[in-house]
Amino acid sequence: MKEDIIADLWSVVVETIPEKQKATVAADFVNVLIDHGIRESVLDGLLGVDGYLDTAIDYALDGDRMNDDDEYEDEEED
Repeated sequence: MKEDIIADLWSVVVETIPEKQKATVAADFVNVLIDHGIRESVLDGLLGVDGYLDTAIDYALDGDRMNDDDEYEDEEED
């Protein structure tokens, strides 16, 4: 799926979400994208669409990058 389609989907959906739930829904949305194999480069391309989406993407990618670092450190210890 291309960034523009995902961005359009988010833009339509976010308008119907109550303000206090937007952060949670954004995190769930990003997690679903990741679960369905959306590449990190596509997620990076979505930055700037919406502040809530940006925060969710940053959190998801930073967590993923931290896990990659942990795996690298484990390999070094072996």
